Amino acid sequence: MNQQSTSRLEADLFLLHAPSVFDFRERDDMLFAYLSDSDSVNVTSVYEIYPIGWFSIQQRLAEHGFDTKIVNVASLMLMHPGLDVERLLARFEAPIFGFDLHWMAHCQGSVELAALVKKVHPEALTVFGGISATYYADQLIEYPSVDVVVQGYDTLEPVTELVTKVRQGSRDFRSIPNLLYKAGGEVQATGFSHKPDADYNNVRNDWSYYRDAPGAGSSESKLIMTLPNTGCAHDCGWCGGSRFAYRNMMGVRKTLIQKDNDLVIEELRTMREAAKRSSIYALQCYSENRTRMHQYLDAVKELGYKSVHFEQFSLTPPDILKKMGESTDAYIMLSPESHDLKISAAAGRGNYTMEQMEEWIPRALDAGVKGIMIWFFIGMPYQDRQSVMDTISYAERLIRKFGGWAALPLICPMVPFLDPGSQFFEEPEKHGYRIHHRTLEEHRRAMVEPLWHRRLNYETRWLDRRQLQDVSYDAIARLVEIKGEHGVLPVGFCKAVLRTIDETRQLLAEMERALELDKRLPAALRDEIRRYNRKILAYTNDQIMPVPRPLGGRWFDDATVPQQMIEACRASPAASSPAGGT
Repeated sequence: MNQQSTSRLEADLFLLHAPSVFDFRERDDMLFAYLSDSDSVNVTSVYEIYPIGWFSIQQRLAEHGFDTKIVNVASLMLMHPGLDVERLLARFEAPIFGFDLHWMAHCQGSVELAALVKKVHPEALTVFGGISATYYADQLIEYPSVDVVVQGYDTLEPVTELVTKVRQGSRDFRSIPNLLYKAGGEVQATGFSHKPDADYNNVRNDWSYYRDAPGAGSSESKLIMTLPNTGCAHDCGWCGGSRFAYRNMMGVRKTLIQKDNDLVIEELRTMREAAKRSSIYALQCYSENRTRMHQYLDAVKELGYKSVHFEQFSLTPPDILKKMGESTDAYIMLSPESHDLKISAAAGRGNYTMEQMEEWIPRALDAGVKGIMIWFFIGMPYQDRQSVMDTISYAERLIRKFGGWAALPLICPMVPFLDPGSQFFEEPEKHGYRIHHRTLEEHRRAMVEPLWHRRLNYETRWLDRRQLQDVSYDAIARLVEIKGEHGVLPVGFCKAVLRTIDETRQLLAEMERALELDKRLPAALRDEIRRYNRKILAYTNDQIMPVPRPLGGRWFDDATVPQQMIEACRASPAASSPAGGT
């Protein structure tokens, strides 16, 4: 690598992914509490995964001759605790910097990272996009660090036009749809008119960067994700991507927009021989029809993908089960939300009973499916503490009946936010909810609350925020105990998880007492918080196999910034405050 490439990086557009809380490495006044709330995507509470729609933007701009570089700042900050982000940004040269506000978990970090970019590159244009950016566009554009908000679920054309204009030396964006932007100190709106009803993100995503990642050994297992559509035909009340949310937020009647299936299959081919050691998390495949699913599964089989995790809304029909079993090591992810049909239906599911599911599981296994993961959710309508613990009792029944791994029950709370735009957020009283944070700024302030139950933007008629926190730990701990008792997980793993849960609850209680008594956290407790945060953010963890996993090697980890540049941008030892220390 030449000196030019290690001293600076140049692009037409940098896409920068921020951590959930920008200065998480320095925080000793809030707890990044262990929750084990992730599934097959191993992330920390910094939420260092970026939307795969960025690949589509990168590809479309490349087709028009523009260079887009994706930099996962959150991942870099986790993996290199001494990295000076300001010094790193100073080495980036581009007229435009883009930021994702797709999930609300990034509302604090993304705006703060954009402010730092503005400090380092005051002439550069800062651009935001994503579902949450669309919902809060009017509020987001008012922040000094935000120059442009691109609205919509498919922004390939507006972003391409924007980059073209800027590269031509123009800041006149009046002809570009879906924008809010600042001009002459005033906010201008160009109208939200670009809403494709077919061929969502109409480019082939390219995984070759990951396939050929430096240092990847021939035996290294990889996990990629596919997304064949956006929006949804279903109406889960908590979801900001639901039919209700898209109709209201995006102003469309057709709420399921599919990608050209040939492009999805071409995308699978970009892994080449690495497919044989790669797994796929098949997002939103529950909205695919039989023809598209069969074509997808034929490609998975032809290319030899190691395994696929399929999200399913309903109990998968026999022909698809058979095809899954023949094509790969198939795992099905079901989300009934509760064992109680009343709660499940109120959450937007409820299209099968637990009895029907138990009758279906052997048929799925007989068809060759390797395992079914059954996710339950905490924070649903009609769900009180007893109902949550009854779900755990039902989970034990499943483990007894199917042996654990064949039908693996899991549970997590809805954190940190109920999606803005969802039915429950927009019509809370109707569904038994109370909303605590409404505006974007209220959500941003909530993200740095010391105690995680105070970050929640909702509570229900049946569980307040503190009760949601407490029952989450009660439920997860009991389920871990059950898995240890029945030999689903090694006893050592279970004991380690239970110790971490106990430590977390004790620390949360100490923090709460201190804040109630003195309205502040004493120095000794801050030291304990810092130590805890460093430990928790030093690895990833999930409920499926709750063993600490080292950071790195994931598709969304940074593949852009060279190691020499990282080394050159480290803070002095005295100034660094590593999150990953011991």
